[in-house]
Amino acid sequence: MKTGYDPFFLSEKHRIPLPVPQGRVASHALDDAAVFDFTHFSIVMNQNTRFAIFSAANVDISQAREVPRDNSSWHFDDRIGRENQVGPEFYAQNDYDKGHLTRRRDICWGDRQEAKRANYDSFCYANIALQYHNFNTGIWNCLEDWVIQRLQSAKRLVILTGPIHRDDDEEYCGVRGEPGCGVRVPFGFWKTVQYVGDDQQVTCLSFLIRQSPERSSDRCEYARLVTYQVPLETIAKEASLQFDASLYPRNPLYAKHRLIAGRRDAIAPDKIPIHGLSAIRMEPS
Repeated sequence: MKTGYDPFFLSEKHRIPLPVPQGRVASHALDDAAVFDFTHFSIVMNQNTRFAIFSAANVDISQAREVPRDNSSWHFDDRIGRENQVGPEFYAQNDYDKGHLTRRRDICWGDRQEAKRANYDSFCYANIALQYHNFNTGIWNCLEDWVIQRLQSAKRLVILTGPIHRDDDEEYCGVRGEPGCGVRVPFGFWKTVQYVGDDQQVTCLSFLIRQSPERSSDRCEYARLVTYQVPLETIAKEASLQFDASLYPRNPLYAKHRLIAGRRDAIAPDKIPIHGLSAIRMEPS
């Protein structure tokens, strides 16, 4: 039996419910936005894009285990159906990686068997999206490392990740596929990280980045690509999701308002470029 995402993972006092799809994304959600449970994470699928709307993970840094990567573990999930997952033919003989949404290493924790199950589950095609190789192994991977490094003292994290789609996303049908398959390369990706801080309150960090095939001499720097830390409202808008209302003001970039000369002005930035671990804002300015 799959344990799946636990909304009380941070503590009984700090519930983090899954976001709710909105608008067109809600109408495309598979099985009325059914939640599919895996070991230490859960997924809600988009029947139209055949990618996850989001993947939500419980991460226990204190119980992390090293599990060797096994590239023979790729598999479909029968509950979701092959027809609702983008399969291996889309990743063959091209520059696209099978990019994990919930990161394999993040969910390899617990006892040995539990960690091995999580490792295997992470290789499900439902947890994968088309990512340019240099994006997946470069700037996206760097963000994932920075987050874990910055939050080592938190011990437990809730991490949600998903693709960002635009109407003009490029269709890609594989090297042997015929046009009209309906599979499109995501414009970019988003990530939110929730944890309990020293004040015993939840903090919610959120990031987004578009993807591109371009290269750079520094794997964590791209000439035109920037990882941005953003308010949670930005993720909600870009991904058409409604997060729990309590999380928005717990974001360091939450736009508190003040009255200035008869008008309301926001006093938080709408985005911060992240070029390294130290740039991540953990507290409101």
